[in-house]
Amino acid sequence: MRRKAGLVAGAMLMSCRPPPSPLPPQSIVVEGASLHGVDIEWYDVSGRDVVSLRESVRAAAPRNDDGEPTLGRTQWNATWTWKGEGEPCHVERVDVDVSLLVWLPRWSPGAGTDAGMIARWRAYLDALVLHERGHLELLMPQLAQLDHILRAAPCEDVDAVGAIALDAIRALNREYDAYTGHGRAQGARYWTAPEWGADAEEAAGWAP
Repeated sequence: MRRKAGLVAGAMLMSCRPPPSPLPPQSIVVEGASLHGVDIEWYDVSGRDVVSLRESVRAAAPRNDDGEPTLGRTQWNATWTWKGEGEPCHVERVDVDVSLLVWLPRWSPGAGTDAGMIARWRAYLDALVLHERGHLELLMPQLAQLDHILRAAPCEDVDAVGAIALDAIRALNREYDAYTGHGRAQGARYWTAPEWGADAEEAAGWAP
């Protein structure tokens, strides 16, 4: 795979069933549509009411690159090796390794949990998946172009060109988060949603 800085991202996700859950069937995961071509890391949360669920999520949520908790996260990494030949040297072969991992919360409400709370969680999870899918729709076509970029670079500039390309992808994803409010504009409002008991001070600094 290879990727080119500044390429316009296209949609590259397909619907599929989620991976089997080791938890009982009442666990709430992504139903009917999942994330194609990536691994999903479910982190488990618990709670019978808003307060206990919020505290569980606060403790279990993965951290972003700044060490801040975020309820959903798309992690990615790209590395490469290459071989050059000739004089002047030209890139003869490039091997790119790309990894993609999406973190999502998984909740088992338990008997007697308020039905309205369960419905709000399902709606939140759907919106969170929509947001993470957007990250993938930006990442995947860009990363797919990376080998072409590296092959076109002079031997002495291959790694520098690759680093610039990765920086451009990171910038594109930051712009997406800024535009969507880390998913809040897409409906992924948990910490900032009044129905979850959030207030402005508590919600400040939290991604969706």
